[in-house]
Amino acid sequence: MLAEFRTTIAGALSTVEGVNGYAYRPATPRPGDAWPLLGSLERSEGVSFYVTWRVLIFLPQDERAASDWIDANYEAVVDALEPVGFVDRIEPVALNASGSDQLALQILMRGE
Repeated sequence: MLAEFRTTIAGALSTVEGVNGYAYRPATPRPGDAWPLLGSLERSEGVSFYVTWRVLIFLPQDERAASDWIDANYEAVVDALEPVGFVDRIEPVALNASGSDQLALQILMRGE
């Protein structure tokens, strides 16, 4: 089920212009590359679980270009993910990759 959901998230992200969705992190991520990370599994009523995902989208390294990308694309990303799950939060983050910070857009979403 989780692997299938990863693929569904990746497919939804790929519908956004300039975004390449992957089920798992690509070996050499580039700006626009996106993938989900499992956040948590929380038991709901019965035997089902609520799944929380952390989706990362690599942004341009230049802070101004990253901000412009977010301004222009965050609504399209949310719209693309809406059929897949509920987006709770979006925030820019700095990931430490190879000793330097890489800017990324982090999306926290949940599904069932």
